Amino acid sequence: MKKVALILLFMLQVTNIFAADFLTPKLEKAKKEKKFVMLELGSKGCIPCEKMRPVMDKLTKNYGQKLEVIFVDVREHPDIATKWGVYVIPVQVFLDKNGKEVHRHIGYYPYEEIVPVLKKLGI
Repeated sequence: MKKVALILLFMLQVTNIFAADFLTPKLEKAKKEKKFVMLELGSKGCIPCEKMRPVMDKLTKNYGQKLEVIFVDVREHPDIATKWGVYVIPVQVFLDKNGKEVHRHIGYYPYEEIVPVLKKLGI
């Protein structure tokens, strides 16, 4: 019984390592490139999350030089959702060039409402 518990614990830790490895390099790359980040925490199949896809594409197209848009599927990476305090989706978390959270929004976020936030941040 102890062996089974240890194996399960090991598997959970390995899963968490892989999940952390999913996001950490992307955040480090953005920091190195001195870019702001928009984390889009959602999931495939979530209707408001799916509505965010064209918004994310437009943000990438128009602000890609200064803003890194990263989608995190919280069903595939629940530990990332927990780390960022996300319990409902979608959630958009904006980080400054140093990786510090500067703005957060819950729910569908229209492009037209994001642009003033980006301007306020100096993007």
